[in-house]
Amino acid sequence: MPGIAIALFFILGLVLSLVGYFWGLVQAFGEETIWGVLYLLVPLASLVFYIKNWSNEKIRKTFLIQCAGLLMFVLGGITTSVFYGKNFVKVSDSGSNVEQGYNEQSPSSFPSGFNTSPSPYQELSPAFESSPAVVAPVSEPNSPRLAAQNSDFKK
Repeated sequence: MPGIAIALFFILGLVLSLVGYFWGLVQAFGEETIWGVLYLLVPLASLVFYIKNWSNEKIRKTFLIQCAGLLMFVLGGITTSVFYGKNFVKVSDSGSNVEQGYNEQSPSSFPSGFNTSPSPYQELSPAFESSPAVVAPVSEPNSPRLAAQNSDFKK
């Protein structure tokens, strides 16, 4: 039950912050078009906009709504980490075999043909087995390979 309350607090903070941001964006475009473009594209231009127009009560309320939403968002995250941080540590300690030095592959619901790396217990397929190929050295003057290459270029 407390998890639901914390999640709602977290989500409400996010929503308030976003509503304040978009409301401020509308106010910045209402002030001047250049302020709206700067508010949208330049990271700290919104702060300069709020400082410059602090005397306007509507713009001040928008900034305070954004700050309240951000505070709720951060407090929701901190509360989550305090109450549920121990559970996250337990999950990460037992999670990965790579950290513990195991070489076993994790069980998969896919057929063994979908594995990306071969297991030491699997046999190689015939396509991966190399067949001995007889290649004549290039340095032999009468080799059929060299004759084929020379005839390709003589026209």
